[in-house]
Amino acid sequence: MKKLVLICSLIFIYSCETDVTSDITLAGSAPRLVINGGIERNTTTPLTEQRIRLTTTTGFLDDTDPLPVTNATIIVNDGNQDFEFLHTENGIYTNSGITASLNTSYTITIQWQGETYQGSDTLNEVTNFDNVYAVFEEETLFTDEGYFVKFDSTDPADIANFYYYRVFRNGEFVIVPDPGNSRTLVESDEFFDGLQRIEVNPNEEVIFELGDAAIIQQLGISEAYYEYLLELFVQTGNQGLSFVGNPPPASIRSNVFNLDTPSNRVLGYFYAADVEEESLIISE
Repeated sequence: MKKLVLICSLIFIYSCETDVTSDITLAGSAPRLVINGGIERNTTTPLTEQRIRLTTTTGFLDDTDPLPVTNATIIVNDGNQDFEFLHTENGIYTNSGITASLNTSYTITIQWQGETYQGSDTLNEVTNFDNVYAVFEEETLFTDEGYFVKFDSTDPADIANFYYYRVFRNGEFVIVPDPGNSRTLVESDEFFDGLQRIEVNPNEEVIFELGDAAIIQQLGISEAYYEYLLELFVQTGNQGLSFVGNPPPASIRSNVFNLDTPSNRVLGYFYAADVEEESLIISE
């Protein structure tokens, strides 16, 4: 069976560098702030807290892990109230009081090293799964034999919807470096608006065995976040995730900006997402 890359079950998207001419931090230059995380609404498995991670870029040819930022102030506003995210460990900031609500714009403000960073995203409702199930498929020229988790879902008509899919196997987020992820892990309903889709496999690289526990998530995301993820997967082949490896390529524009020094660009993304989730045990 092909070797799959298993990454811890975390909620943030991240990617390794591909073009060192744009990704590196030259010796002596100031490190760049990297943000990963956002606000998620999950009515199936409600989150006890929202999480955001801050790190900084490392120097040229430095193969160490990104350095966590532990001394920032993070405030997220939902249009009515400010919520402070407090540092817990390893650059992770959390808040258990904020409520993820539909059709709400969330604005993040970060104070770090005397500068202010700000960005926002809107939480859009996602449609439910009609059905989630496992299908056994024989070996082909392109895949090994095994069980694949698929779903049926009906897209709401006359509404622009944007989706991002996550698949977990036995509690771990599974993803394989593949430029094709840009066509399966993120989707626009441009060509299936208002239609029901049958036997959709959101990640053809994930093969299950009997007894495996599977979780599939369909996230409703903003068009801006969709465009960001699309470019991220195209440029990098999705060779890594949050908390792992180096920051996203600098050529991919973040939605968080430095208000004091615009040229000191931020890497990563602050997002808001609605999560539809189903789980099953693989059986005959």
